[in-house]
Amino acid sequence: MTTRDSFIPCSKAELAEALARTGGVDAQFADVARVLAAVLHYETMDELERLKALYRPLDPTDVSTATPDADAFLVELENILTMANFREFPAADMVAAAEAGTLQDLKVRTTDAGVSRIRFFARGARPAQLDIRRFWGLHRKKLDSQILDDVLIIIELAREAEKSTAKALARIRRGVRPGAILLKHFGDVPRTDLVTLHPGANPAMKRRDQLILGVPAVAGGIPLLTQLGPALVVIFTVLAAVFGFEGAHLTDDALKRALAALSGLVALGAFLMRQRLKFDRQKLFYQKQLADTVYFHTIANNAGVIDGLVSAAEDQDCKEAMLAYHTLLAGGPMTKDALDKAIEAFLREAFGMDVDFEIGDAMAKLERLNLVTISGDTYAAVSTSDALARLDEAWDGYFNYRRNA
Repeated sequence: MTTRDSFIPCSKAELAEALARTGGVDAQFADVARVLAAVLHYETMDELERLKALYRPLDPTDVSTATPDADAFLVELENILTMANFREFPAADMVAAAEAGTLQDLKVRTTDAGVSRIRFFARGARPAQLDIRRFWGLHRKKLDSQILDDVLIIIELAREAEKSTAKALARIRRGVRPGAILLKHFGDVPRTDLVTLHPGANPAMKRRDQLILGVPAVAGGIPLLTQLGPALVVIFTVLAAVFGFEGAHLTDDALKRALAALSGLVALGAFLMRQRLKFDRQKLFYQKQLADTVYFHTIANNAGVIDGLVSAAEDQDCKEAMLAYHTLLAGGPMTKDALDKAIEAFLREAFGMDVDFEIGDAMAKLERLNLVTISGDTYAAVSTSDALARLDEAWDGYFNYRRNA
């Protein structure tokens, strides 16, 4: 995400307070902002219910028998993501981040087994300097990174219920049916940790740990292996004598050597088991680091993601409309370009944000609600009293029920 972000991270209350400090409008602007928020909230309710209905047959945890329409759902979901100022970024970004290494110093490999497509969306990229600790805290360094306020992952599972696909789906999650769509919403994610959010992420042994575990194993195993041949010869000789093979004689000395050889084999087995347990312990340590990363950054999953996304879209829509209306009301008629620059300058001065303001979306909402007038390429805000009347008219239109005579 190298382009400027359109996401406005401040809350509506913070924005309203900052706008009030700038002045240039009458006291009724607060009422306009409140009614405008109510109108936009009602409009998004229909979108929320429509999106939920489309997702139910695709939800891996739902038992809906309705016919799934993945294409229709994804179109609606992408519209909401656009409204909430999410931007899609290519999987190559995730791969590049993985090559740079995670903050937990994990080496992560990914697999797309059982998955037909994975898409990453994010918003709110901001620079950050992170304190990285290595070697039990003995080594520390500062790392310039980037934090993503919100990351959304859309995981489309394979639709064919082949044997290999079924096994892959079982590894992702028990009970997941082919063709389902998983939705994952994470917050405050460092770019370097994007790869840990992949559903097929699996920690791998780093070269350093391979050497730490492998060198002692080789050093300790070679002496035992050199004794393995003679020990096997002795044991087979004793077994031949026990079962009465011709030419084989069981003596006390041979029996003692057989017991010594057997104890050597037991020692070798114990050594191999100990090395295996060390390997498994290190692997479990990596798995816990990976699980902790996902756990502490998770905001919502599946159907719960939809409520949050629609709310985020409504929140962004409301702030964009408030900014555009207030700036026109306080600054007088402007062109779209001048208005866009004025709003971006305000956000820089008030909040220190470098936002690529979505002027087209903001003006589309104001035009639809009749809160602006247009003369050529110049826009002007209607008065607050007119704005309240028009918003009230729009609100009444939502509930225009007439009693039959």
